[in-house]
Amino acid sequence: MTPEQLQRAWVLQAQADAERGVLECRMCRRRGPLEETTTLWRNGFLVFALCDRCTASHDVVFSPTAAGVELRAKRRSPVELVAQEVPRVHGPR
Repeated sequence: MTPEQLQRAWVLQAQADAERGVLECRMCRRRGPLEETTTLWRNGFLVFALCDRCTASHDVVFSPTAAGVELRAKRRSPVELVAQEVPRVHGPR
């Protein structure tokens, strides 16, 4: 599928889900109730849905563009990566 076909498929599925009161977050793909989701509608169509969990951990900015809507999301806190084992560094022999 092309990105355009994938977007159209998501919009159609989101419309059907919204009618049932359940939406899928576009960031984490978790499904949840409409009342726990931030949505963006354009010309009567749902174009974006974001769960409360992702909204709480990201700063999200929507901007209109000629092609549609641009979305930018930035984590509010750094992601910590923890290694199981400290790597050994060998010097020149």
